[in-house]
Amino acid sequence: MIAQLKKRPSSHTAVGASQAALDALESRLMVELPPTLRAFLEFDFALDSLGPRFKGRHRFGQDPSAPRPKLTSVRKLAEAKTDLGWTESRLRAKVVRLPNLPGQPWNALYLGEARRDGELVILGLDNEDTNVRVFPRYTAFDLYLAEQCGLIKLRESQRLEDLESHVALNPELGTAEEDDEGDTEY
Repeated sequence: MIAQLKKRPSSHTAVGASQAALDALESRLMVELPPTLRAFLEFDFALDSLGPRFKGRHRFGQDPSAPRPKLTSVRKLAEAKTDLGWTESRLRAKVVRLPNLPGQPWNALYLGEARRDGELVILGLDNEDTNVRVFPRYTAFDLYLAEQCGLIKLRESQRLEDLESHVALNPELGTAEEDDEGDTEY
């Protein structure tokens, strides 16, 4: 996938981060980066290769040698998503907002417990008026990257493959939907 992005013509030059810088980023985030995200940041630290149509660049910092991630909470993202925005979500772990295409839900890397393969869930944030709904959108960074770049179109079942392993490690991911729909699980 990274090879396909390298082939794309871009007005931005991708600059990758060193192993030491990525180790420092993990220290600031207080979690290990998912392996797919770590590989991508080695290629393009500022996510510039995704192109100008993406919003929210430089979420891990502008200088690959000195990472400064923009940590936030789901609640603060809900307030920024829409005027007077609020959410019923009880997710407490920090998040890092990821770029998204215009008109699509916002994406945020959830800094909870990683799955056995090291992947972290990527949350989606969408709103109806002032209420912001938070939901698991992707179960791995490579799925997010492939779909957001237009390389593939994924069905919901493909985007959420093995979601149960994330919910088992992060039970708070399952509580909001269960409260809204009774006994329904992801």
